[in-house]
Amino acid sequence: MLTQLARFAPLYEVQIDDASADVRATFRNTEKYDVDDAPAYFEKVQIKLEIVSPASGDQVKRLAAHAERACHAAQSLRHPIPVVLETALNGAALTD
Repeated sequence: MLTQLARFAPLYEVQIDDASADVRATFRNTEKYDVDDAPAYFEKVQIKLEIVSPASGDQVKRLAAHAERACHAAQSLRHPIPVVLETALNGAALTD
């Protein structure tokens, strides 16, 4: 998200003096600890952007919205996608 923020800042004429992102998630992980058979998955991901800038709040809101739309990680979490695991041992593929 920070990369996209920096990429689009000139488009919105937003000077960024400093920026940080605090990313937190809540998730089920009971199967990991052998409590039950429910698979581990995110229930919520929260991104808090902290931006230091002389720009107006409206400019920064528009910039942040564009950065979020362009963030591959955020968009991937919104849309279910297949996850494929391929494992190799000593250069040889392990197959089922």
